[in-house]
Amino acid sequence: MIKIFQLINSIQLGGAEIVAFNLAEYCKTNSTSGFEFTVVELHQTNEPYSIEKKKELASKNIRIICLSNTSKRLSLVFGSFVLGYHLLKEKPDIVHSHTDLPDFVLSITLKIFTFLHIKKPKIVRTIHNTELWPTHSIIGKYTEAEFEDDIIVAVSDSALVSYNTLRYKNTLSASLNQQVIYNGCSIPQRKEHPFKIDNSKINIAFCGRFENQKGIDILIDRIKVINKEFKGVFLFHIIGSGTYLQEVNELSRLESNVLIYDAVPNVADKLYAFDFLIMPSRFEGLSLMSIEASFSKVPLIAAIAPGLSETLPLDWPLQFHLGNEKELLKVFANIMNHTYNLEVLKKQVYSFVSEKFSHKGMIGAYSKIYSEIYG
Repeated sequence: MIKIFQLINSIQLGGAEIVAFNLAEYCKTNSTSGFEFTVVELHQTNEPYSIEKKKELASKNIRIICLSNTSKRLSLVFGSFVLGYHLLKEKPDIVHSHTDLPDFVLSITLKIFTFLHIKKPKIVRTIHNTELWPTHSIIGKYTEAEFEDDIIVAVSDSALVSYNTLRYKNTLSASLNQQVIYNGCSIPQRKEHPFKIDNSKINIAFCGRFENQKGIDILIDRIKVINKEFKGVFLFHIIGSGTYLQEVNELSRLESNVLIYDAVPNVADKLYAFDFLIMPSRFEGLSLMSIEASFSKVPLIAAIAPGLSETLPLDWPLQFHLGNEKELLKVFANIMNHTYNLEVLKKQVYSFVSEKFSHKGMIGAYSKIYSEIYG
């Protein structure tokens, strides 16, 4: 049995986490030994999405280890020692780390193992973003210095460039074993949803973390302007949680056409309910939500941003520059006036993602990596 730890930040609604869950559920091997996956989260969350997702993973016999049930910050202090304990106890063949904080915790564990002359597992790292350690460059350098011959997978061309740039900037040799594997999505189903759809309005959803990266602060300001320009036309559904939750709740109190929902498990199967999805992201690694919306035939209103633009055709007309308010208002005016041929756009983007972001292709590529490491 090939034992693999999927190391993530926490059980939450995020592209990196969803990739880890998909790998644990769907990766297969041609060998007789098979894969055994354990999802390892740095710190515990008790949000409704997390609780439901844990139940779902357990029902699929996917084990979960939590390194800390205290605060996120304390998990970074003590998580490395708890991770080291589990590595020694369970001896996984591979540790697959997703995003910066899991990389940081893993790097400390590896440093401890080096000092104690303990054999290390093979390391796979997926680079999920195009901005790496933007606010903690010294910690980023310290983290990267511990990784030398790991296998690097980037979720987009932009993410791979960012990895190599980070290594060069810190005078570190880049891994010779690196490749791009696009995030893949299975075609969403149409399951019952909790959203309060008003068919007399145009229903537009934001779905994701309420964080600066996702541009939620920009969206809050833009919704106010849109409501003044196009009164009574649009209904906004804001789904998720995060740092800007208070500001989002305040927007909902001020604007009657803004509805707030907690993060929704398996939301991809429910996106069909909306007329449009909006993503005002400043940057992405490669947006799963964009791909899932396209598979659901829900047109995406998208900021022009690294890692997000790669998920859409080059001539996609619903894109806008994040700092240009007039561009976004023009998109909304065109939507209101039925300027776009939506059926043509839906077919165009569905064909695009079907060819480029196959779920089967992603799973097969990662399964091959795992098998070759073990072999």
